This record gives sequence, C-alpha cells and structure tokens, in this order.
Amino acid sequence: MKRILKYIMAVAATIAVLSSCGGDNKETPDVKVTLSATPTTVTFAPKATGTKIIAVSTTGDWTATPSATWFHLDKTSGKGKGSISVTADENTGSDERTGSIRISVSGAPDVTVSVSQGADNMVPLTATPAAFDGTKRASTTYQLLVYSFADSDGDGIGDFNGISSKLDYLSDVMGVTALWLSPVHPAMSYHGYDVLDYFSLNPEYGTEDDFRNLLAKAKAKGIDIYLDYVLNHAGKDHPWFKDACASEESQYRDYFLFSKTPSADIQAGKLPMFPKNGFDAGQWFAVGGEKVGAKGRFRFDLDWKSDSAPVVTVTETDAAVETGSSKKYIYYGNDDKCRAFVEDGDGKYHIVVDFDSDWGFLIRTSSETWDNGTKYGGKAGDVIAFGEPFTLNNTEAADIVFKEVTYYHSHLWTDWFADFNYGKASEAETSPAFVDLANSADKWIDMGVAGLRLDAVKHIYWSETSSENPTFLDKWYDRCNATYKAAGGEGDIFMVGEVFSDAPATYSYYDGLPSVFEFSFWWGLRDVLNNRRAGKFVADIIGYHDAYKARRSDAVPALKLSNHDEDRAASDLGKNLAKEKQAAAFLLTAGGKPFIYQGEELGYWGTKSKGDEYVRTPMMWTKSNTGLASKRLGSKIDKSMLTASISVESQLADEESLLNVYKTFSALRNTYPALAEGQMSVTSIDDPAIAAWYMTSGSSKLLVIHNVANSDKTIEVDDSMAHCVALLGTAYVDGTSLKLGANSSVVFEL
Repeated sequence: MKRILKYIMAVAATIAVLSSCGGDNKETPDVKVTLSATPTTVTFAPKATGTKIIAVSTTGDWTATPSATWFHLDKTSGKGKGSISVTADENTGSDERTGSIRISVSGAPDVTVSVSQGADNMVPLTATPAAFDGTKRASTTYQLLVYSFADSDGDGIGDFNGISSKLDYLSDVMGVTALWLSPVHPAMSYHGYDVLDYFSLNPEYGTEDDFRNLLAKAKAKGIDIYLDYVLNHAGKDHPWFKDACASEESQYRDYFLFSKTPSADIQAGKLPMFPKNGFDAGQWFAVGGEKVGAKGRFRFDLDWKSDSAPVVTVTETDAAVETGSSKKYIYYGNDDKCRAFVEDGDGKYHIVVDFDSDWGFLIRTSSETWDNGTKYGGKAGDVIAFGEPFTLNNTEAADIVFKEVTYYHSHLWTDWFADFNYGKASEAETSPAFVDLANSADKWIDMGVAGLRLDAVKHIYWSETSSENPTFLDKWYDRCNATYKAAGGEGDIFMVGEVFSDAPATYSYYDGLPSVFEFSFWWGLRDVLNNRRAGKFVADIIGYHDAYKARRSDAVPALKLSNHDEDRAASDLGKNLAKEKQAAAFLLTAGGKPFIYQGEELGYWGTKSKGDEYVRTPMMWTKSNTGLASKRLGSKIDKSMLTASISVESQLADEESLLNVYKTFSALRNTYPALAEGQMSVTSIDDPAIAAWYMTSGSSKLLVIHNVANSDKTIEVDDSMAHCVALLGTAYVDGTSLKLGANSSVVFEL
C-alpha cells in the first residue's frame, strides 16, 4: 500500500511540474554580445593637427577609457553603434609616445585601440645658394613708366636721366637685364599711347642725347632697352591723320581707314583688314568730329508693327512739346536725353521734342539698360531725311544721322585713336603706313634699342583669330630684325606682343613673334594664392609652354603679375604680404621671361575703378618722399599708400621686406642656368596645396616647391633635399619628409 501511495505521489509531482512550464519543452537560447572598433591603431603627427575617428559597433552599452592624458576623447560611453573623436596635444618632447583606449561592453571581450604620436625630429632648412659671380644669366625685364619712375630735374615728370640715375638699383637690386619703357614719343595723353610723332622723343623726357646716354649706360650694366611701340593706331591729332582728314588727295589718306558707308564697304570687301562680318558701329567715328545731327523742334512718328524692322519718320513742326509714358524712347543730345514716346495705339507712337544733338539719335526699348536688342538705329552711312520713312534695326544699330559723313576706324572704341591701314596682310609690308612706321623703328634700333613691346596686336587686323595678325607681325619682326642685325646687334632682336586673352588664344601669335605675354600665368596664380589650392596650375603652365614651342621652337613665354592696364597684384591678393612675397617667388622660379612692373616689388596696391592712374603710381625712392615724379598723374595718387615704410630706402634696410624677396630670387635666377633658361616639368608630388615643378637646363636641375596653404604642410619628397638654394618662409626636413610653413617656398639643387 505504501509503494502504491509513493507511486501516485511521484506521478502527481511530475504533472505539477509540467503544468507550471505551460507544457512547452523548448529551451531559451543565450543572447551573444559583440563588440568591434575600427581602426585599432591611431597615429598623430608631432603637431597633432586634425581629428581621428574611431567607429564603435556593438549591441550593448559601451564605455571607452583612455590610458593617458595627452590625447582626448569627445565621449567615453555610448549605446550601440557610434563613434569616438580623438584629438591630441602637440608633442614637444624628443621621444615618441604611446597610449591606448580600452573599449568595454558587458558580455564581450574588451577591444583596445593603440594610440601613438611621433616626436618632431625635423631639422630646419637654411638656404646656401652659390655665390653670384656677377654674370646675369636670366632675361628678367623691368617695366617702367617713364613719366612716373624717376625725375632728374625737379619738374615732377620722370625722364631719361632719371632712369639713368637708377641703373644701379635696376641692375644690382632687381637683377634685370632689360627695361621696357612706356611710349617715349610725343603724344596727346600722359600715357603715350596716342602717338603724335614716331620719329621724335617726348621733350618732357629729355633730348636724343639724353636717350643715347641712357642706352650707353644701360648697356654698360648689361641692360637692354625695349621701346613700347604702338602699331595699331596713332593719336587723332597726329599730323599724318590730320592731313589725311583734310583731303582725299592727301599722301597720308591710305595710312588710315576711311569710309562713308563702312558697313557696305566691309560687306563688299573694299576694306581688306575686315572680314565680311567685321562691322561694329561703335568703332567708326565721324572725321574731325563733324556734326551729323540737327537742331529744331521735331516730331518723331514711330510705326512699330514689326520688332525686326520698325519705321521712324522725322518732320519739322511748330506743335507743342510733349511728354509720353510708353516703353519706347528716343535717345539724343549732347547730354544724353531719353524721352518716352506717346502711345497712339495699333503699334503707333509719336513725340514732339526740342531736338539738339550733334551726333543724331537712337530709338530704345529700355530707358535703363543697353541689353542686346534694346537699341535701334540705322546702318552706318545711312542718312535720314525729313518726311522720309527710315527703317530701324537692332543688330547694327548705328547712330541715325541727318547728313552724310566720312568715318574713320578705331578698334578700341574711342575717337581718340585712328587705326592704321595696312591693306591685305599678305602684302602689309608694301603699305605706306607699314613703310613709314618701320622707318621710324629703324631710327631707334640703329641708335641701340634692342627690343620692342608691341601694343594691342590682336586688334591690328579686325579678326583676332585669323592668320592675319600673325602674318603681319611676322613681316614686322623680320623687318626690324634685319635692321637690328645690320646695326651689329647680338643675336636676334627681342619682340613681345600684347594679346590680352587667355593663353590658348595666343598660340597662333607665336607664328609671328618670338614672345607673347602670358596673362593666364597671373590670372591662374592669383586664383591659386587666393583659393589656397594649387589645382592644375603647374600642368596648365607647362601645357601652354609646350603649345608655344610646337608653334615656334624659340618661343619665349613672357610671364608677369600685373601691369599698367590691370589692377595691382597686391590689391588682387587682398594686400596680403605673405601672398605678395610668394607671388614674386612663383614668378622668378617659373620657366619663361619674367616681367616685373614698376612698384610691384614695393607692394604697391591700386585698382582701375577710379582711373588708370591709380595703378601707375610714382616710385617712392626715399623715406622723405622727395622728388616724386607725380605731375603727369595729377591728383589721382593714393597718398595713403606712400608712407616711409613702402619706400625703396626703407625696404632695402629691412631683410624681411617684399623688395628683398625680389632681390633674393632675382639673384637666384641669375645664378642658376636651370632657372634662367630652363624648362618646367612635372614632379610626383601630389598635394592640393602644393605647386611643384622641376627646372632643367642641360646638367643643371632644380626642384621648386611652393606651399600655398595658410598652414603647415608635410609632404614626402623623392628627390634629394640635401642642398637648399632658396627659402621663403620656413621649411623643415626629416629624411624624405618636408614640412613647409604657410605661404612658404623652397628650391633644391639636384
């Protein structure tokens, strides 16, 4: 009985247990906790710039514990996936230091991230260039404005003797081998680009004997003289042009471009310097300022049934003057009146005005803007008659005139200049203008001038992109070079053309000239320095130079920063001295022929917004600012800039001045053939803030490196850094590592 009772009790207990489990036989699985961190090694440079990020991945709550106090975590705990930002202090010690970060989560093994920081064992660089042996190997040119460079006689105007007195500065400080003088001929304006006599010198600058003296003294210093020559046009008061305007029988009539109907003559091919689409009404001016307008009370009736060919009719009237409010306007008068027409409906308008205009009138559809299509006029040479309907157009849109007139051409859109007529480019050397101008150049070349800078050469023939200008320039160069050689000149005459365009647009001009200004060099460099990114600058410059050489094996790229027609480099760089210094270093370490503009070496600033004079400031030679050649610039001088500290005297005494950067790098260029005459080529250095290239000439090879960032940059260099020959700013080396300070530049001899 007891056994049966025990059995029953056991069964009951089993049933009770099963009931408490709900009848479910399945086991509950264990939950596995995971933890990972990436990366597991973090390394800081000695300066400890930047932040390192560690990615944490886990299913639980985690903690992070640093082992040292020299590095810092932005957080020490988190949940699930997250990240830790790690920063470090600068390591000022001489030894590497290490530490770790332990990341923990309950239920999983810890993860350890190793942290290390190197010691700064970099050695500061010092430059040890070869001693300058007195031979100027470079072909650096100094651009000076005769009227504002140096005054020798106290009349406030720069002159030839003033230049002669500064040859020691130009040779010994600036290290130049040539001077480009602003136009030296008598002219209508202070700047000299509206020449009155190509065979004479401006008497304000001195006599021919003074000029010969300058040539002789400059030659003794190893300095050539280049003249600025204006072949595109003469001043409108030039005796040749005045005589040509006076009579169609003048011997000078063919020297210039005249037409009574220029648009039609161009279309008919009667003016071979123009393509058939080469008419621009804004480039044609009435001879002698002849008045082609009218005066009186006139009624203007406008029939605007067609936007493409509206019609205007002018009649004399005694009716009262009216005021309209439509969106059609008559524009006229010497004071540029703009009057709204009265709207009559059905596309008809009229207005009565007291008309007084020397130049005629135009019809406009806007009183505020001159956007394309808003100006209506006639065809050049067309004359409106009272009572006769006159069809308007908004393509050519020449002034509507009341009498026939003879026009002359000025490609630069000013009546101050009269363009020369050279006829067909293939026969230009036979044109009377070419012959006389070449004869004038012969005089100065025979006297000892060694080169010419040719102004506005892309405007000589109307088309900038055709072969005409290069063909003309080739003929001009050959003529002048023959004269130069006959006069005993050494080698070939130097000649550089101004083509104010991006580099690719200048390629064809090397078919005519050995040198063309590379405006793209400065425009690109300006962007590099201001954006602090080297980008494609080096590749672009090398590409340009290769393209020049493909056109002409003896091509000489003419490099520059700003010039007399542009805002000053210092202004473009925000008057940032570090950038200005580095711009000088770029200019004097690149391939090509550098041109340095008067005052650029002193850090002159100025913009053209209030007048060109503000970028043509006189040289300030002394702290006391005495003898300033300022008269020709009048009041348009920023005197706040001309303090004692910016003077030549002050900057020569200051080893850290901009002037001394120019002096140092000019001497370097004169010392090393690789800089003086070498070719640029790319390096393997690849950093967005670094511009680097090789300069090579024969067995002479240099490595040039510029850091354009506003902070230190450390890069790896494959080449030897054993011999530093130039340094701007700061540089440190440790093995193959080079650390350059902000806006720092270095040159190594290889």
